[in-house]
Amino acid sequence: MQNRRLALLLSMLLILSTVLTGCMARPGQGNLAASAPPDALVVDIPAIALVYDEQGQVSLKGIDLSALGIELDALARTPEQIALVRRAGVRSAFVDLGPNGLAIYANGRPMLTMDWNAETLQSLGAVLEIVGVDNADTLVKVLPLARNMSLGVAFLFPGAGDNPTLVGPAPDRAALQASVQAAVSQVLGELGIPPFAAGLLGALGPLTIRYDAAGTATLEGLGMIAGFLPPDALAGLNLNAEQMEQVAELGIQSINVQTKPEGLAITLNGNPLPLIRWDSGQMANLVELGLDGGVLPVLTGADPESLDALRQLGKFAPILQTTPLNISVVFPE
Repeated sequence: MQNRRLALLLSMLLILSTVLTGCMARPGQGNLAASAPPDALVVDIPAIALVYDEQGQVSLKGIDLSALGIELDALARTPEQIALVRRAGVRSAFVDLGPNGLAIYANGRPMLTMDWNAETLQSLGAVLEIVGVDNADTLVKVLPLARNMSLGVAFLFPGAGDNPTLVGPAPDRAALQASVQAAVSQVLGELGIPPFAAGLLGALGPLTIRYDAAGTATLEGLGMIAGFLPPDALAGLNLNAEQMEQVAELGIQSINVQTKPEGLAITLNGNPLPLIRWDSGQMANLVELGLDGGVLPVLTGADPESLDALRQLGKFAPILQTTPLNISVVFPE
């Protein structure tokens, strides 16, 4: 029995040492451990480095894990996907999980940033159960542990070199704001909407889309503007019986969406979700590097067509970023 325990311990140490060999320094590494109480249990480790070759094969910083029975085939990508990333000039991507949120970078530029706290993490767990995510009950128990974790995964593409930039310096906020304003004018022009229309929308105040049992929508909060709308103006918001049934099955009672300068705030059934930030150029980077540059398909394994909704969101993001909206959707109980 003692020999078995010793063999198991040695095997675990071998696996741990091998994995740590395939790691690299991570921005912010050690901050959580340094700030935690002496008796707190935290996870604060270097970034795991996944290295891709030209053919899309992946290794743990060049280490062969097959001897340990560890396969990375599920993370392999096609040569075409890697070629697209290279043509876009992307050398690295980085997924950073910390006590205050999750961030995804490409070439050190943020593409997606979610800020959370204890309350919004708990709410996120509740929402996962509402929408029927697989193993939601397990995720609900695991999510609060994210507050005690600081770790990351670096994806290194051909040409990354020995010291790729995982997290770059903070962007120039003034330049970003000017870029967003210019994008607003361009998008409005493409839609044939006069520039003053966005200002009118932002000045409306809270809006509520309320559904009855038949799926017919009414819009509250328009004030005097409602009198100028044609009778069928809200017809596009109506839901059919099947859609209303799906909403009921999911247990969705209300959704609130607020656009703020720092990001998008969503509340589902009164549960505030993590804030999706966009004040550091995330939406533009998401389109330029994540979609056009092919980084998201590599990270997620998703086909480009399934990511089209993100492209549409990125296209209209400048309007959302500059227009303060507070929209609630309420369904019958």
